[in-house]
Amino acid sequence: MTAASPITGTGLSAETAEAARRIERWLLRSGVQIQEGAQRGAVAGWLDREGRPEFVYLEITGYYLTMMAWLASGAASSADRAADADEHGRQALDWITRTVSEQGVPPTRLYLSAGRSDWRNAGVFTFDLAMAARGVACFGDVARHGAWKELAAGLCTVIEDMCPGVAVLPSHDAVAGAPLPDRWSTRPGPHHLKAAAALLRMPDGALGAPLGRVCRQTCEHWEAMVRQAWPCRELHPLLYGIEGLLIGALHAEDAAPGTEDATLEVVERLYGRLMGLQAVDGTLAETTAGGIVRSDVLAQALRIGLLLRGRGYLWRDHWAGRLEGLTRALLGSVRPDGGVRFSGGQDIANVWCAMFAHQALLLHSGGADRAPKLLV
Repeated sequence: MTAASPITGTGLSAETAEAARRIERWLLRSGVQIQEGAQRGAVAGWLDREGRPEFVYLEITGYYLTMMAWLASGAASSADRAADADEHGRQALDWITRTVSEQGVPPTRLYLSAGRSDWRNAGVFTFDLAMAARGVACFGDVARHGAWKELAAGLCTVIEDMCPGVAVLPSHDAVAGAPLPDRWSTRPGPHHLKAAAALLRMPDGALGAPLGRVCRQTCEHWEAMVRQAWPCRELHPLLYGIEGLLIGALHAEDAAPGTEDATLEVVERLYGRLMGLQAVDGTLAETTAGGIVRSDVLAQALRIGLLLRGRGYLWRDHWAGRLEGLTRALLGSVRPDGGVRFSGGQDIANVWCAMFAHQALLLHSGGADRAPKLLV
């Protein structure tokens, strides 16, 4: 494989490094993590226009744990911020431990004010549980904190109990039989490649044999589907699927020789097809048929492209310009305070968009090398 020319050192690298530092500070000090009360340690999905959290979110708390593991283990901009990340991670881990032990899996979106309803709370989602389990395992491994292996195993058991007699991971279990709307998140799909790949990297003893079998079949099924044709129109779950392939490839220490290269070649082809949708201004719309421009989609696409290019893929000259276009578009979503807008036309600071954007921009600036194995 021909080595790719770097895109760091360009005129944007200083700007991306500074934006990453602002996002890092926002993630650690803006109040996205609840600091008091019954939900102390939980992480919000976003902050409203007044900077207040509306709800806490198990999936996003899992992402936050993975992010804190990444920062604490070398990606933070200073020793003080690495220490902050360690403390925030411990608080998030304590919240999941306390909540699961006292009441089981929390509602998908646990609103902080009374009287709020959400259709998502009619389901318990395997993807959310897998991201929580992965976050617990990533942070627990870095911080050596408490009984994290038992907590990760407990979350895996909840997922396994949702999978009797199935060939691939289901989307969710309905709560009290309540119907959910037909959306990509309520159907099995390519995003379950990321869930299954994450579960297959759980510590020894956390993943039971039945769930391990379902996860391997899930990876095989959805990889075959995305190779043939897009199984959905939304780019967000499609990118999750590509991320799942990356996680599998870059954790393949015990796999047969050549496994990583073979999988990365598949990822390169899939990524090239998806980037065929990139507009002349560098953006990607939310679906294959168009729609709004979302910062999480931009950040996911940029992370994948930079990880591939850093390993000698996407080596043709035009890829540098394509990735620069994504970078410029993503920078436009980063607010002066480090919050990251979900999309244009609104100013709500989105937590998962911030985490995705931080990794993408830090990779661009050349300031990180741990993202492949700690991809939030």
